[in-house]
Amino acid sequence: MRLAPTLALYVAWQFFIGIITAFFVITSVIMLVDFVELSRTVGGSGDVGIGTIITLTILKAPQLIEQTLPFVVLFGVMSALYKLNRNSELIVMRAAGMSAWKFLLPGLFVAGLLGVFWTTVMNPVSISADEQFRNIRGGATGQSTSLENESDVKNIWMREGNSSGRTTIYARTADIGARQLNDVTFYRYRYDKMKDPVFDSRYDAKSAKLLQTGYWTLTDVTETRAGSPPQTYESLSAPTSLGWDKLREAAGDSTNPQFWQMRSEIKKISVAGFSAVPLKIKFHKLLALPLTLIAMAIIAAGVSMQMTRSGGTLRLLIMGSALGFGVFFANNMMTAFGETGSLPAVLSAWATPVFVLLIGLARLCTIEDG
Repeated sequence: MRLAPTLALYVAWQFFIGIITAFFVITSVIMLVDFVELSRTVGGSGDVGIGTIITLTILKAPQLIEQTLPFVVLFGVMSALYKLNRNSELIVMRAAGMSAWKFLLPGLFVAGLLGVFWTTVMNPVSISADEQFRNIRGGATGQSTSLENESDVKNIWMREGNSSGRTTIYARTADIGARQLNDVTFYRYRYDKMKDPVFDSRYDAKSAKLLQTGYWTLTDVTETRAGSPPQTYESLSAPTSLGWDKLREAAGDSTNPQFWQMRSEIKKISVAGFSAVPLKIKFHKLLALPLTLIAMAIIAAGVSMQMTRSGGTLRLLIMGSALGFGVFFANNMMTAFGETGSLPAVLSAWATPVFVLLIGLARLCTIEDG
């Protein structure tokens, strides 16, 4: 039986209302918890008013909500199907010979459209809001985190080490885009027999450039060692285990680029010879978000459709919640495997939504066809 356009719009509207309701409920809980946390941290660090804390809560919310969108769709679709079943509308549609695939299609369309909208529109908005959050919080606490001009980053501290010793690096200024530290000092320590650090040497350089081969290139260098006069060099090379990501993190630039800027950022990092795996995973997870939400809608339908036959509403709702947390855990686990290099970035981002989609389709086929 074909689904009439008017009925399709009505069903889609019910799914939309259910998802929006779940969105506001979950968002309210997130913002309330975050408001309390910000009141404890930011509110206690200075003369910060309630208005500033509310602003910070609103600006931080989109980044947190992005992580809970699968839960929003899961509970929203379950709520919509429960309402249709409670009003006997679902029973009437099924009695008229309408298959589950027909009346679920509008809901899947709404879920997929939400994923596309969030990836293309709300992700850039959430990144911009997060940058404003960092700036306002930095101004309120006296610790600015703004990086409007990367060449103006000041006072960089980093440390690296191995089994034989460690190195502490200080730079007065840095150009993160050029991977260069200016007015830089390297303090090198070696470990004695008791594994205590002992000063070995100090290098003061006009600049230090991070190369893709895993070396620092220092220019206009003065070397100082204990018990020896200073030595000067035009340039020196020093091995390092630090990457561009660590350099950016030390400068306070830990934010991800917006969705529309990710491909160019990945290309820039790759051309420089550094690993862009975490950013690739983030990019593909955003691309997979519509499929993830569709998969969660199908999982919700598989749980809610069973309620129409065997009852046990509370039990099945708990089962749906457990499935949602299971998907969340599996997604994070696959991301961790991807970031460590155990899995390709594309596979780590797409494996979980594809697997959940197949499981959900199998479940619906079992319910529908026996």
